[in-house]
Amino acid sequence: MSTVCATRAVEKTLIAVLISGVAICLIFMTMVISRSKSILFAIVAVFVALGFLNSSRAIGELRRVELGQYSGVARVITDPQRVGAATQIVLDISGDRFIVYAYGRPSWRLSNTNVGETIFVSGWRNKLSPVQAQRLVSKHIKGNFEIESVGERRYIASPIYRSAQRVRRLISSGAKSFPFDERSLFTGLVIGDDSKQPQQMISSFRKSGLAHLVAVSGQNVAFVLTALSPLLRRLRRTVRLIVTLGVLIWFVVITRVEPSVIRAAVMAGVATLSISLGRPTRTLRILAMTVIVTIFLDPLLAWSVGYYMSVGATTGLCLLSGPLARVVPGPRWLASLIAATISAQVGVAPAVIFVFGVPAAIGILANILAVPIASLVMLAGLPLSLFAGAISDTAFAMLGTIVMWPVLIGVRWVWWVAALGENLSATGSVNFGMWVAVLAFILLLLRRDARVEG
Repeated sequence: MSTVCATRAVEKTLIAVLISGVAICLIFMTMVISRSKSILFAIVAVFVALGFLNSSRAIGELRRVELGQYSGVARVITDPQRVGAATQIVLDISGDRFIVYAYGRPSWRLSNTNVGETIFVSGWRNKLSPVQAQRLVSKHIKGNFEIESVGERRYIASPIYRSAQRVRRLISSGAKSFPFDERSLFTGLVIGDDSKQPQQMISSFRKSGLAHLVAVSGQNVAFVLTALSPLLRRLRRTVRLIVTLGVLIWFVVITRVEPSVIRAAVMAGVATLSISLGRPTRTLRILAMTVIVTIFLDPLLAWSVGYYMSVGATTGLCLLSGPLARVVPGPRWLASLIAATISAQVGVAPAVIFVFGVPAAIGILANILAVPIASLVMLAGLPLSLFAGAISDTAFAMLGTIVMWPVLIGVRWVWWVAALGENLSATGSVNFGMWVAVLAFILLLLRRDARVEG
């Protein structure tokens, strides 16, 4: 908490709120560990000082950029994406990241590039507008590159990037029997690749509160480790730890190093390490260690909305899902699902309200209907799509289409729920009233549970 607040306060944004947050955090921690006040204050003070120093270094590095004309090599950082008539991409030029909006022939050539490849470009390096600079700070983007030409020759990426690209192609090939829109949603659910999703689909998922499904998170990481668990259990402890960490790093590269998957992978790595050392740790403590590690290594993550939402959702699950699952009536599986959905929504609420406004209350129902099926798509879709992609150019291609057919039904169900949620979503006072009703229902259940226990 102190490190994040210190990082945000460097830019003098909401300093009063941040200082208040640190003060409240200090008071709370002091009450919890009153017997070691001096040590506690010393630790927090050290973290605040380190946070300011480290974030000041990161912000200063972000502002050091060479501008002007450039001709030479550039490394592709992100997948090319269509934005209107332009191709949007991020290039690394001499160690600095620039966002590019290319048109015409440069657009066509950039659209065929892959992450990690090196290309020849020429153009002008310009400053970002204040709005762009604020929005792109967490991505380490320093300027806008006005591209003039792109060379035909390309140099291949490193082995880890090439292997990640092969996996992404296999997954896409495995779903090639899907209609285009369903295929783009499937890749979004499995590896977070939403670059080809139509605007209508993006709007439906945002308004229905399901946008988190196409952002890779801890659920995706857990499914990957679950799929590999039969193999991992056969390995010795040290080898298992090394292989698990290697898989996590590889999956982060496959999913293009998004803030949410960084949080999930680091958290999974910390949990695996604690178990390997024979000292299992509570989930909330692992989350705290994850935030400290990730913000220290990359202070600019403190400016990422996706990172805040990922941490907030995990915090909500840790604190609320257990108590809510005990008081929600109905079968245990349904109570657990409802509790997890509400807990995650409450956890992400501060970031969502601050950035996007009050979310639609119908999102709770949409999540209850969509999340179980989306989870099955993520769990089964990844290995099945790899299998179908591997045989897509053989005489057994039809077998791949058959095994992917249940996955297609699941993908269509998730999209149908998103479209229905968009149509039923309310705004203004109606939506506010629905949220009041939801909170009143939760408080009523908790109060009734407290009376029963008393």
